[in-house]
Parts: sequence; C-alpha cells; structure tokens
Amino acid sequence: MADINTPQAIQFCNTQIRPAADKFAQLYREAKRIQDEYNALGMSTTIPNTTDTVIDGAVTDGRPVITGQLVTAFVGGLKQFTDTMEANANQLLDLTLQISPNPGN
Repeated sequence: MADINTPQAIQFCNTQIRPAADKFAQLYREAKRIQDEYNALGMSTTIPNTTDTVIDGAVTDGRPVITGQLVTAFVGGLKQFTDTMEANANQLLDLTLQISPNPGN
C-alpha cells in the first residue's frame, strides 16, 4: 500500500484532523472531570432541574443568564458525549487518542 504524501493531504491532516482530535481529547477529559465533580458535590441537589436562575452576576456583566434546567441539560450533554466516546469498547476515544498529537494534555 502506498503512503499518502501529497502536500494537500499532509496540510489537511496537520491543520484540520490532528487539531480536531486534540480538541476532542481535551473536551473528553474536561467533560469527565465536570461530571465527576458534579456528582461528587451533589450538584443535582444544589442546582435543581428547574427554571430558577443561577444568580452568578450574569445580569450585571452581560453574560447569558443560566437556569438549573440549562445546567442539568448541559451536564446531560456532557454525559452523552463521553458515553459516545466510550461506546463499543472506547472505539471513538481510542481513535481520537491515536490521531491526537497531544493525547495526554
């Protein structure tokens, strides 16, 4: 089998594929960390799945206002992402880490 060595292919892999794999690996680690902290701190009780606003100064500094419902949905989305990465014996996670130039960062 011939090597893939065209300049266009090399540039695409180095500027698109490898950086994307790095971002996926970073997101995976961050998503796992957030889920672990959310669960360890009992945040589902502290931040209930309601339309109540999280009073974090967003109204005064211009950030979007968030609610308990939004936080709960976002943590659920992080869980969906990590579940997808880990499905089929970590198939997508392993693939990502094989491509990522900085898999441990």
